[in-house]
Amino acid sequence: MQTLRGSCLCGDVTFAVDRTFDKMFMCSCDQCRQITGSAFAANLFTDNAGFNWLSGEDNIATYQMPGRDISKSFCRVCGSGVPWTSGDGTKMIVPAGTLEGEPEMVAKVRIFLSEQPSWSSDFNEVEGHLGFPP
Repeated sequence: MQTLRGSCLCGDVTFAVDRTFDKMFMCSCDQCRQITGSAFAANLFTDNAGFNWLSGEDNIATYQMPGRDISKSFCRVCGSGVPWTSGDGTKMIVPAGTLEGEPEMVAKVRIFLSEQPSWSSDFNEVEGHLGFPP
């Protein structure tokens, strides 16, 4: 099976993972928006067996939201989100933006649309540019 590499922004934390993922959740819940600072969290799920840390595992910190099954692991150097183990320990959850290449997914699902703010619901209608606008 083909693998992808991934890393945090500074490159201190690196990993390799099987290219094919069980699913991708694009979550618009209030907590995922806060924890990412974005319109939604885009997380891929895969079995632990297909995941390997390559470097920097000792520079990972994890925040666990009290009373909820919500957590975020991040690089202590640059603060970028990095993969973490699911609450039941059976899956690795990989932030999609950490990958160096295109993953393959069995299913993509948008969740918690009821909490999606209006400013993030019309991306297809917003003017787009390949880089900074002129």
